[in-house]
Amino acid sequence: MREYRQRNIRYYTDGTAARKLAEQPQYIRPERTYEEELPGYAKVRKAKQQRGLKLAMNPAFAVFLTFSVAATLGACTLMLSMQAKVANQSDSISMLQSEIEALTDDNNAYEAKINSSVNLEQIRDIAVNQLGMVYPVEGQVVYYNLTEADYVRQFHEVPDVQ
Repeated sequence: MREYRQRNIRYYTDGTAARKLAEQPQYIRPERTYEEELPGYAKVRKAKQQRGLKLAMNPAFAVFLTFSVAATLGACTLMLSMQAKVANQSDSISMLQSEIEALTDDNNAYEAKINSSVNLEQIRDIAVNQLGMVYPVEGQVVYYNLTEADYVRQFHEVPDVQ
């Protein structure tokens, strides 16, 4: 039996057989001692750390932590309720916009119906024959400038021009 070493792994061969790993003893870790004797400066540091941990959860800090958590939950609840209100208002706005579109379409349809039902020739015939309307002669027409595009307010009677 011949033994070989390759990259810190031990192999052996038995005659013409292929190489096999050699049995190695298991490594046993030594037990650690957790409480080692510390130097004086390290003992002071360790004591300060332990005292800091004791002070970290005093009652005032617990009250502050509770208040912070409650404030955060309150803010989240308020934000979610505001988001829900915005969503509801958005839905109502879109519903009102669709209602406005429907009413505008109805209004346009009624206006077109009214415009198509008016016969201007019939109105002129009634005005001339039954009501005695006459067309103006030259000099009877008075022009004025509009300052407002929508309507005219009449403060005085229009003077007769003859």
